[in-house]
Amino acid sequence: MTNPAVEQLANTLKVPATELADLTALSEAQLLQLNTLIISAQQKQRQTLENAIENGLNYVPAILRGAVKKIVRG
Repeated sequence: MTNPAVEQLANTLKVPATELADLTALSEAQLLQLNTLIISAQQKQRQTLENAIENGLNYVPAILRGAVKKIVRG
């Protein structure tokens, strides 16, 4: 049976829990802390990317901005 904290971390990382088998040496508290730190880093990364996109759009002529936003953001 897999540790619930490992399952949670695997879910956060979007990988099978079996790939994190070596992390079972960590305590549940350590795994939860690692998961929290990873979630925080992912959020910061998304925000940084969003800011970079917004700043980059300042260099695109206003008439093209809407089309470029659709292309960049999908």
